[in-house]
Amino acid sequence: MVPNGGSGTLQSPVHASAALRWFETMRDRQEWALSVDEQCELLGGIPRRTFQVWKKKALNREPVDLSRDVMERLSLLLGIYKAYQLVTPANRPELAGEWFQTPNDHALFQGQSVKTFLLSRGTMAALYAVRRYLDAARG
Repeated sequence: MVPNGGSGTLQSPVHASAALRWFETMRDRQEWALSVDEQCELLGGIPRRTFQVWKKKALNREPVDLSRDVMERLSLLLGIYKAYQLVTPANRPELAGEWFQTPNDHALFQGQSVKTFLLSRGTMAALYAVRRYLDAARG
């Protein structure tokens, strides 16, 4: 996926489709173990039916037109995922998914897992906060 001029958002319906296919893999227990309702919440509280239509198109490799907000959220979520991969030991990829779901004692998360933190807030600001946290952890 290619950033749009440095703004951090995905730039086209083709990129959106690819991002939605990636996001579908986050339902896996070894990844983020997201339910469909949790996926909808992370994408800004979109209706489940809307998400299912998008996902069906994406899984058929059709372009999907998404709002700038949803595209930015997907871009941030993908960035968070990539950052996890960079801070996880190469021989322990399962730790990235565990870290997303395990309570965290950092002041930002206040004992919540990153997953719970993001879902309880549901805001773009929360996505940016997690992204900044992980970028700082990477050094």
